[in-house]
Amino acid sequence: MSEVRNRLAAARLPLLVVLALLPCLLSNSCASSRLARTAHAARGLTSSAEVSYQFLIYQDLLRQGRKDEAAKILAALDAAHPSPDLAIELANLYWGQNDREKATATLEKARTDFPGNRQVIFYLANAYQMRRLNNEAIAVLETFLSTHPADADTVQELASLCIDAGRNKEAAGLLGRIPETERDATVYYLMGKAAAGAGQPKDAVRYLRNAVAQDAGLMVAWADLAGLLEAENDFKGAQEAYQEMLRLGEESPEVRAKLVRLAIRQKNPAKALSLLKDGQTGKSQYLDAMSALVDGGYIKQAKQVFGLLEAADPASPDLPFYKAVLAYDGDKNPKAAMSILAQVSPENPNYDKSLTLRVQIASEIGDLPAARSLVREARERFPDRREFAGLEAALKDKAGDTAGAAKTLEEALITWPDDLDLLYRYGVALEKLKRRDEAKAVMERIVDKDAGHADALNYLGYSLAEDGRDLERALGMIEKALEKEPDNPFFLDSKAWALYKLKRLDDALAAIEKAIDHKVKDAIIWEHYGDIAAAAGRKAEAQKAYRSALELGSETPAAVKKKLEAL
Repeated sequence: MSEVRNRLAAARLPLLVVLALLPCLLSNSCASSRLARTAHAARGLTSSAEVSYQFLIYQDLLRQGRKDEAAKILAALDAAHPSPDLAIELANLYWGQNDREKATATLEKARTDFPGNRQVIFYLANAYQMRRLNNEAIAVLETFLSTHPADADTVQELASLCIDAGRNKEAAGLLGRIPETERDATVYYLMGKAAAGAGQPKDAVRYLRNAVAQDAGLMVAWADLAGLLEAENDFKGAQEAYQEMLRLGEESPEVRAKLVRLAIRQKNPAKALSLLKDGQTGKSQYLDAMSALVDGGYIKQAKQVFGLLEAADPASPDLPFYKAVLAYDGDKNPKAAMSILAQVSPENPNYDKSLTLRVQIASEIGDLPAARSLVREARERFPDRREFAGLEAALKDKAGDTAGAAKTLEEALITWPDDLDLLYRYGVALEKLKRRDEAKAVMERIVDKDAGHADALNYLGYSLAEDGRDLERALGMIEKALEKEPDNPFFLDSKAWALYKLKRLDDALAAIEKAIDHKVKDAIIWEHYGDIAAAAGRKAEAQKAYRSALELGSETPAAVKKKLEAL
């Protein structure tokens, strides 16, 4: 959203100006402290003159870097002569000192003192948003809008916050209140974002086309439009949108990289290579193109891209790794990849990366002794690198020593107690060991540290659903996980299972069918599909689902067969 707000800064009030900036809202003078003292010498200052004098002192202290003293002067001035501008200036100063709570409290008081001042309201909403208190930010604007229902700027700002919070239907309803004749490019852009978030891609495309028709230079609208068209497999339309961005001056390596990927998806690797040669291409764009070409089966062209990368930076210590990836993923030759990586000397600044990749390849091809030897070397050479502890645990788990994996992770967490990756791996190991209460405690610990940790949220939500407890809380946690990964089939399965337990069969069917659409080969998901379809009276679907669960190696085949026979 920041791109749109920055673009419209000249046309609208500074809605979401970064609070760390310290604008002189009341005066742009550069009077010295000597002049300020001279001014103070005058007798009989009016209230307005006193405000100006104190503000000059504040500015002078600020220029000298004496921010604490400046804050005291400004706070006293705001207390004696309260005004919206002084409150905002004081909040900016506190924010710049990283005292976000005091900045927010200053704006909250200003809202109480000046409830009709829109600038104070917007600054307060922005302060909440920057502190990730989205619900509070939304509530501030909703309260203001309840007494100023025709304020179009507030409608737009509230809609923007709702979109950021994933409340797209609310955003669409708000924006729909703006008469069509008053909708500018930003309104249409926001409408497009809301429609896309609500799963209405055709409406989103239409709104975004309206946005760029009104303002051809609104690059974020072009980018979202191109992304939507690509997601809808309208490659020609997406290509035209990205090319229009280039024509309008957005000579960005990322845009060119998108065009390269589109060319590959359209089975035109020659066009992809041409784009790479003609534009400004950095290492990340070369690597992205190599990955896409390998995925598309264009190994020859992927090697040509490697040649371009090698020519651009022949001394790069990264080259062996890219060459090894081509050998492994492209030529399907793990021995060649391992041979290339084995030539990387310990003096190479990326020797740790070499060890990591060698461990992963050895593990994937089943050479566990080699993998264990390499990870031992890695842990000895790089004792401060936590990822090698994770790799060691993963190898033990793969070899069937889940208890050993858990012990390795437990020891690692003594050194790195707040590492969320290690914590999550530990929780999964505990779950495998049937130590479920401990596993749940670990996952709760993760969520306490990161309220948006999708995997931990899904685990906790599914566990509650499986136990039939706190089902609404379970569903809420799973839906929060889906905000991060909306197409994750395992998260969708968890949602379906929670809905099934809540007796919301239609919603459960919709969720499980969406999970199945990903063609995931998981017996539990198919068994859940059978249970939900059977409960909804869809006998044929349930039979097919149970048979699929058995074919995929259900851990409880007798129970599944019994369900199948009962239909």
